[in-house]
Amino acid sequence: MALISTNHSHAQERNITVSLPDNTELELVYIPPGSFLMGSLPDELDRHGDEGSVRNVTISKGFYLGKHELTQAQWKSVMSDNPSVFCNFADSDVHPVDNVSWNDAQRYIEKLNTLDIGTFRLPTEAEWEYACRAGTNTRFYWGTDSAGWQTRKYAWVFPYSEGRSHPVGLKEPNDWGLYDMSGNVWEWCQDWRSSGYDAADTTDPAGTSEGIKKVYRGGSWFNKPSTLRSANRNGHEPDTGGGTNSGFRLLMEVE
Repeated sequence: MALISTNHSHAQERNITVSLPDNTELELVYIPPGSFLMGSLPDELDRHGDEGSVRNVTISKGFYLGKHELTQAQWKSVMSDNPSVFCNFADSDVHPVDNVSWNDAQRYIEKLNTLDIGTFRLPTEAEWEYACRAGTNTRFYWGTDSAGWQTRKYAWVFPYSEGRSHPVGLKEPNDWGLYDMSGNVWEWCQDWRSSGYDAADTTDPAGTSEGIKKVYRGGSWFNKPSTLRSANRNGHEPDTGGGTNSGFRLLMEVE
């Protein structure tokens, strides 16, 4: 595990790079602890009812989060196969892995955690939104963008995505240096999807204890700009692959 440079303002914050099998690198960004308003206010444009009530959420422990969505090369280095539909481009190795279910992501993480590299998991929905917002409270992490004109600068989104995923890291990052938190592929979270949030302030929420669908966040190349809002929620049954626009981003716990 090698330390690399960071542009975060706090001295204890740092990015790291870990080596997966076959010397495939995985870059991770340190996300510091803090508090944020999770969800969207009733007057947010294109808001859905399951994005409230807005609540103050405290993330009590820092964590590392993938600088990018997990790529096909990073999947193959651990699993020795590739479930992706978009796997026939010359640069497919640096496209996000796609066509993975929540259960597939768990199988990857289970195998990764046997390699003595670190303790990995999917982010909770609260951790994901906290990292996505990166200190913002607007519709998108780049601003309110009511007409959606700025999405092309920050995200692969319909109708500008050419009907497919693209290599990670080509768009502008959020303020914490995370790329493609909106667009490219949906990202699975750990939680079961709920119908909304309890309004009470909370610390490190982990979602409901049971459900039918698992949460995924961020929108994809297939979706219109409003779907890429930081508060937008979606989900699917955990054994459903989700087709060409479902992937994930790894969280590594600080030990």
